[in-house]
Amino acid sequence: MTITAPERSRRSLARGALLFRWVALGWMAVLAASQSDGLRNAPVAWASVGAAGAWTAWLTVSGRKWSWRVLGFDLVLCCWLVVASGVVVPEGTVGTRAFFATAYPASAALLWGVAHGATAGLAAGIALSAALLGSRLANGIHLDALTRRDWQNIGGSMVLYLATGGAVGIVSGLLVRTAEQAQEATDELVREREQAARLRERESLARQIHDSVLQALALVHKRGAELAGTSSPPAGEIAKLAELAGEQEAALRSLILRDPDEAPAGQRSLREALEDVSRAVDGVPVTVSAVGPVWLARGQADEIAAAVKEALANVAEHARATRAVVFVDEEGGEVVVSVRDDGVGFSYDERALREAGKAGLLKSMKGRIEDMGGSMHVRAAPGGGTEISFRARKAP
Repeated sequence: MTITAPERSRRSLARGALLFRWVALGWMAVLAASQSDGLRNAPVAWASVGAAGAWTAWLTVSGRKWSWRVLGFDLVLCCWLVVASGVVVPEGTVGTRAFFATAYPASAALLWGVAHGATAGLAAGIALSAALLGSRLANGIHLDALTRRDWQNIGGSMVLYLATGGAVGIVSGLLVRTAEQAQEATDELVREREQAARLRERESLARQIHDSVLQALALVHKRGAELAGTSSPPAGEIAKLAELAGEQEAALRSLILRDPDEAPAGQRSLREALEDVSRAVDGVPVTVSAVGPVWLARGQADEIAAAVKEALANVAEHARATRAVVFVDEEGGEVVVSVRDDGVGFSYDERALREAGKAGLLKSMKGRIEDMGGSMHVRAAPGGGTEISFRARKAP
């Protein structure tokens, strides 16, 4: 499950409160051990320490489960520890010795403030303050017998509980609101980026129609006019024009019908990456044909796009081609990318090319694909154009 920014803020505060709880628990156990001979009710003292230890351990392993039932039990337990501080020590001494519960009860005010803000934290502080009065009654001290110093001690503890719950609640609220505002700003930025991506998609569509379809139609028009001026136009030339027109019809249909897609986290559309690469090629029009966006891990998509970029650079520099087409397909768990051109072609012999020192670019492309566990194949012949195919299994 995705953790939101406000939730992360609350969890950070909760981890601090949990650390405070463990430290206070340890000090409470030390006090119980060091004062065991002077306790009025040692079994109650150790049972209380054990209950606090078990509860603290449960809070640690259970993660964030701050239901009202959990918060209520926590507050009841902490209030009991405050009252028990008057039960376990000799009568009349609760205000003259180290407080048995130490600062552990304040952790309830902390948790209430973290979970539900300042109001909840103050409410927990009020309940703990009432328990302080109960600890005096449990220790056999009537409230009307309390001295000014006793009231000062009680008042100091009450302020501690109230300030702890209220202050942490305020901080929690501020952090949550800040995180929510940051989340809203991030969401707005994502929406703007998505809108910009859609605009780029439209611009890409316009460029591809202009760079590929319109140029091909211009070629058909020009060559058709030339053939119309001949008495007996060659059937092969007419067939080539028809084939070219059919390819551009399919390309145009594919461009028009597809919709922009939102990228899954950590992934990139291979189609988009290849379109970016194709737009950077000078000297030869490039068409990218893909069925769908073809989502890949971002690093894998970038590596395949880099290999295709090198292949297209080779076409532009050496093939003397009039056009190049990049086909993208998915076969099972693999992605297949083919780069075809109608250039002069060549006799492909990898060993001979390596010995002649002309295999550098091919080696670079092949290395990129093989590094991700894939393979590269080249089909070429003099005068028959070239096709370079990359095949790689999708990265998890």
